[in-house]
Amino acid sequence: MRIALFTDTYLPTVNGVARTLGHLVSHACHRGHEVALVSPKLAPEAAEGTVVHHQLRGVPLPMYPEIPLARPLDLEGWRRLDAFRPELVHSATEFTVGWSGRFWASRRGVPLVSSFHTDWPAYMAGYGFGGMETAAWRLLQAFHSGARITFCPSTATLEQLRSWGFRHDLRIWGRGVDTDFFSPEHRREELREALAPGVEKVVLYVGRLAPEKRLDVLLEAFPRVREALGSKVVLALVGDGPWMSRLKEREMEGIHLLGYRTGLPLAEAYASGDLFAFPSDTETFGNVVTEALASGLPVVAPRKGGVVDSVLPGRTGVLVPPRDPRAFADAMISLLTHEDARRSLGRGARAHALARSWATILDGLLEGYEEVLDRHRPSLV
Repeated sequence: MRIALFTDTYLPTVNGVARTLGHLVSHACHRGHEVALVSPKLAPEAAEGTVVHHQLRGVPLPMYPEIPLARPLDLEGWRRLDAFRPELVHSATEFTVGWSGRFWASRRGVPLVSSFHTDWPAYMAGYGFGGMETAAWRLLQAFHSGARITFCPSTATLEQLRSWGFRHDLRIWGRGVDTDFFSPEHRREELREALAPGVEKVVLYVGRLAPEKRLDVLLEAFPRVREALGSKVVLALVGDGPWMSRLKEREMEGIHLLGYRTGLPLAEAYASGDLFAFPSDTETFGNVVTEALASGLPVVAPRKGGVVDSVLPGRTGVLVPPRDPRAFADAMISLLTHEDARRSLGRGARAHALARSWATILDGLLEGYEEVLDRHRPSLV
């Protein structure tokens, strides 16, 4: 297949969508397919393996500077894509680059698929734009309605799209995890000791430090944990975002800011924790959750959104009511004080992750591509 992938975020940007699409491109090329990649803020080495990579520059979004608001596809981009002659277009995101892909596919009569990764209406509510939720969903519905298939990452997300009137073909495209890279074998006692001398338990959070991640729930819950279990329990926050400066100013007792981590330092951070706390109820999947599971950490998360496909009560973690700091604290205290239960869930977490290989999941996506092409080809005769 010749595939054109349009996305408003891609490597080396650090977020779950960029990493997922990086896996997709690498896997498609490995399977012998040809890929043209259109994206802003694209380092040449990030597009390794692609036949065409076309960069569209833009300006950062005010509430989410990691994603630039790029210019629409330019004349040079049209020429390069015409020369590449893609058989299928995948518009992976709903901003200007994704709309460019949708428009190019429509003008050239090439079948289009899309993917839904981010609950933008919920994110907007976190920044004070909750009154625009209905309008945002209508715009998203308009974008995805042009696709033969829209791939979404979890059961909860598919049901959410149905509830907002998405009537076309929706499929679940889950997420894999590299269980060799994210592994309990990367545990480092020296890292734990660096956080706090004599530390006994490390609660870990990995993700953007921002309101849409409901970080306020975790920050309200953790002092209750410290009150119950003492000063040898610490909370390590891995990530960056608009709340970083606020957290530095507050200097909350027992909370350590580790900043962005990638590569081996990230894998070591996961494996060196005892419990993964993830308060976000806006996730369509939650890549960091599967990375934590692969690292052998049980997860405490809200009973809402895509995480419910991975956080399985009694097997991989504990689900609590969304936005309930007290319930969140109680779940953390229970797991931190019951060693056997925590270790059992940690083993279940690792076993669950081992069954989620990227190769199997991405092969399923490529089969979806082939199905779209099979349906489209008779019209070319």
